Amino acid sequence: MADGKPKRAKEILRHLRLLDGPISLPTADDVEDLVPRRGRGTLLLDFYTPEAVVEALGRYGVTDRLAVRGFHEPSVELETADPERQIVRVSAVREGRTVVVGEAVLRASAFETEAPFAETLHGVCLRMLFVQWLKLQDPTRRFTVERPALPGQDHPGLGTGREVMAMFLGMAARLGFGGIVSCPEFAHNAVLYERDFRFFDPAAQGRFEALLRVCSGLGLSELAWGVERGGLIDEATGASVRWSREEMVCPTGDVLREHIGSAIYRRRADQARDACRWRFDRARLVSPL
Repeated sequence: MADGKPKRAKEILRHLRLLDGPISLPTADDVEDLVPRRGRGTLLLDFYTPEAVVEALGRYGVTDRLAVRGFHEPSVELETADPERQIVRVSAVREGRTVVVGEAVLRASAFETEAPFAETLHGVCLRMLFVQWLKLQDPTRRFTVERPALPGQDHPGLGTGREVMAMFLGMAARLGFGGIVSCPEFAHNAVLYERDFRFFDPAAQGRFEALLRVCSGLGLSELAWGVERGGLIDEATGASVRWSREEMVCPTGDVLREHIGSAIYRRRADQARDACRWRFDRARLVSPL
């Protein structure tokens, strides 16, 4: 899956306001025990070495999934000089050739919100892991009629999205984050995330559920290209319903968990979902190779 080009968090977020300055994780005392002074700034999130990330790939099942695809000996390259753009690049070997199979851009920072639908979070500092960019691909395969390209894809996917996201969630929980934030660029990204994520805005969650209701029975490619080509139609106006990037969150702490699990969140989401009168124009559902 790919989540758009790696833009900075403040250029994307609608309802969470980025506080000035990155947060330091873990505490200074923790870092002192874990890494020599000269090594600071070279670790992912000031905590993980490349070797630790490789170990996590194995622990969360990513390595095994890669092996099914014929990839072995995964290695990790980190670019961590910019705390706002922590880059993780994963390569693996297939038939003697080393290729990049995954890349992520992460940011650890503090956020707050003044959104009217999140009154209980006003004045609360949320320490979050923001996934700015995620691409998982198999550059050795080609798209087929059965598995056409999805919007934003350069190569077929690897089928490792759930394992990779579980790994990020494990990192966030270990480092004391309140959760993970991501802004899906395309509708199919949100579909892939929906097992663990909810939209921060309950109205956006309701509209997403309306989309899922309308596209029930469709394949992921049909949904993706139908939305991308303007095939989702508002029956009240006859206009296409365009995909809008908004924050999806997966909580690892109680603050966010209480927000998306609250009765008022569910009521607002239900109201937004039931207000949608949408249909798909099936003529726009098929994607070319």
